[in-house]
Amino acid sequence: MASCWQVTGKQGFLIAPEPVTDPLPFLSNTMRSAVGEIMDVASCLPQLVAEGRCREACLALPIPNFSGSDVILDERAAERLHQAYAFLSNGYLWQPGEEPTRQLPRTLAIPFVQLSARVKRPPTLSYTNTQLANWRRLDPAGEIAVENIKAVQMFQPLPDEEWFWVLHIVIEARGAPAVVAGTRLVQAAKLNDIDQIERQLEIIRSGLETIIELAGRMEEGCRPEVYYETLRPFLFAHPDGVVFDGVQAFGGKPQTFLGQTGAQSALIPAICASLGLRHARSELTTYLETVRAYMPEPHRRFVAGLDGQVVRDCVSSTVSQNSVRTLYNSCIEKVVEFRRLHLGLAANYIASRMDNPRGTGGTDFMRWLKHMTRETTEQML
Repeated sequence: MASCWQVTGKQGFLIAPEPVTDPLPFLSNTMRSAVGEIMDVASCLPQLVAEGRCREACLALPIPNFSGSDVILDERAAERLHQAYAFLSNGYLWQPGEEPTRQLPRTLAIPFVQLSARVKRPPTLSYTNTQLANWRRLDPAGEIAVENIKAVQMFQPLPDEEWFWVLHIVIEARGAPAVVAGTRLVQAAKLNDIDQIERQLEIIRSGLETIIELAGRMEEGCRPEVYYETLRPFLFAHPDGVVFDGVQAFGGKPQTFLGQTGAQSALIPAICASLGLRHARSELTTYLETVRAYMPEPHRRFVAGLDGQVVRDCVSSTVSQNSVRTLYNSCIEKVVEFRRLHLGLAANYIASRMDNPRGTGGTDFMRWLKHMTRETTEQML
């Protein structure tokens, strides 16, 4: 069976064809009772967080064994379970009204690590959990649009939080044609097929325009102060690492992971890779390589396989086709426009509210966003 993380022209990097919201039908019979109890707690997480009972509820959970290859019968069910444990774990670590803890109890730690081995990503909250697999359609036959998508898992019962997840989910879907066009663009450049190159560049430019338009709607449903004060605190990883109680492989030593961050999305990296945009080797590029471990494995391979240098070479050498170069540069202009919008959102939602801004992924994000914007601008042909 094809991976649920194969990239499609309709949904891009979103889980396909649909997320599994209830994993019970896809589990062996012996697991269903315990997992049903866990999913009940996960579905009540916003209420538990609001009432200050998240830690109490998590400590009382059963500890199912997910290590067998025949325990979970569908890849998407494994993703739903990993998502539930990721949200529960960060709810536990960062319970509002309590001192943060770096000790994850065995009721969460053991199953979470087993599930992480299954999905091949670290045992920590990531963009895959919060956005790529965190949606369901209100109308099963309807489009992936802000009016038709609800989040499956939340930390708090706030419309601002849901809007934050949903808008990113829709951006991923609406950016899908540009991602697929990127693969076709690279192939067309290898064949020096100018007509096809122009066609795919037009799709990429249109896709970037749509991404920019949607990203510009963030404040429509997610207030900056609400995001900063209520959602952002849940997205961090513990700076001193987390101790996973009962996980023998970790030997009781703290494990350090990145926090949830939009840098774990493959959408913009894939488009930039297909255009042949590169950044000088730096602490930033090292970080961007590190975050790929938090992407689904097929997404890592997809981005790594996009060598857009052939596109730049082809466009540069097409002297008689000034329209191709103009079109290519207009795509770069749209990438720059997106980065400037992203920079403005980061300033409004985060940097303006703190003295020494650090991202949930642990970075000096304002400096890096400015640097990436500048380097992208310099790559016009």
